[in-house]
Amino acid sequence: MIKAHKKSNKPIMRRTARVFLNDLNPGKTLILLAFLSLCHTVTQYFVDLFWQRKDASSNLADLETVHRGRDRFKITTRLAQALAKQAKQIVRSAKGKKPRLRRHTVTLYYHFVLVEDFIGKHFDFAIRLIGSGAPRLTIPVHSTKVINKFIQDGWKLSKTIRLGKRGNRVFIDFIFEKERPELRDYGNVVGMDSNYKNGFVFSDGQVIGQEIYFKIQTFAKRQKHTHTEVKSLIGKALKQTDFSNISVLCIENLKKVKHNKKGTFPRVFNRRLSHWLYAYTTEVLVSHCEKLGIRLERKNPAYTSQYCRQCRKWDRRNRSGDKFKCVHCGFTAHADHNAAHNLALLGLAGVYGLRLLPNLDMCSN
Repeated sequence: MIKAHKKSNKPIMRRTARVFLNDLNPGKTLILLAFLSLCHTVTQYFVDLFWQRKDASSNLADLETVHRGRDRFKITTRLAQALAKQAKQIVRSAKGKKPRLRRHTVTLYYHFVLVEDFIGKHFDFAIRLIGSGAPRLTIPVHSTKVINKFIQDGWKLSKTIRLGKRGNRVFIDFIFEKERPELRDYGNVVGMDSNYKNGFVFSDGQVIGQEIYFKIQTFAKRQKHTHTEVKSLIGKALKQTDFSNISVLCIENLKKVKHNKKGTFPRVFNRRLSHWLYAYTTEVLVSHCEKLGIRLERKNPAYTSQYCRQCRKWDRRNRSGDKFKCVHCGFTAHADHNAAHNLALLGLAGVYGLRLLPNLDMCSN
């Protein structure tokens, strides 16, 4: 007999849609703010505890630890378990530094919350906090264009939500789930070179996002709204990309591109270069590729704009600014287009970097 609660083995995609509770009455807002402050304090306590123990395992917290937090903060065992689980995930994702929680957010599972349709005309959803440590109240919520689009596209609303605050504004992150499609068995291996000045250059001929550079030049200083504007432009640009004939997308692994680069560039250029949000670009590409069944591969960007794909020789003299001209065979191209083709070459060869190609000729002077 198959149990009703048996979990599916199929991979699941998850997305979130945020709604600020601007229409919530002041009394309920104060209750939620106090609850979020309590959860933040308890979670930080568990984070400090696990960090001190050097416990970054994926195992659930033991009952003794859970009860210790429960008795200290006078909360329920179930809430203490949920916050300890969240703290474990934070410690596990930490990279060498002790985590210090800046945001006031808490994930509420079906033990704490029910997501229902609102009975009436003025709202769309009713979020019912049903206790187990959470305050008992009902939160009416308006739907948004993003939520409606998820529902139209066949995404299923999860029973779990994320409650949080920004300043004195409370928000709810709705979580949507959908089965991940299988990887495509058709299409081409395509490389993409992301460039601060020239946008996103693909080996199949697509060039998008060039307007981002001109927008960055108009910023007088680096502020929160300038990064928000650039993120919006990146999202719009990548939506214009034609993924219909791509099976594998190879991009540069730029995780440590700024390592040991402090003081290399002038202050003004460094400020503008900080708006080249390669990490955010990767997040957007991961989301697109996951939904479309495209395999995304990260490759070593070293020498990709200086390597000649015609004669298979690398020479640092091959590139001058945006121009590529091989000093050995005379092949010419735009440097970013050449880099995109070389990233695709790495994908076809199934290797991480150019040094791993079997017939690479290093001819640098």
